[in-house]
Amino acid sequence: MSDRTLQLSAERYERLAGLAAARGRTVEEQVAALVDDACDGAGDRPAPADLPLGVCDGDE
Repeated sequence: MSDRTLQLSAERYERLAGLAAARGRTVEEQVAALVDDACDGAGDRPAPADLPLGVCDGDE
């Protein structure tokens, strides 16, 4: 895989940096984790029937 440049606005970078810091990662590690999650699909997201009453998965 080749390295690529990712263009982000300052606001989005700050949000990404905050998310990365909250998870104890660098920004680069957080981007890689987000890409991996996207490639894997929903990951460990519970099925709608498994969610507590009154909670939806956003598709409802």
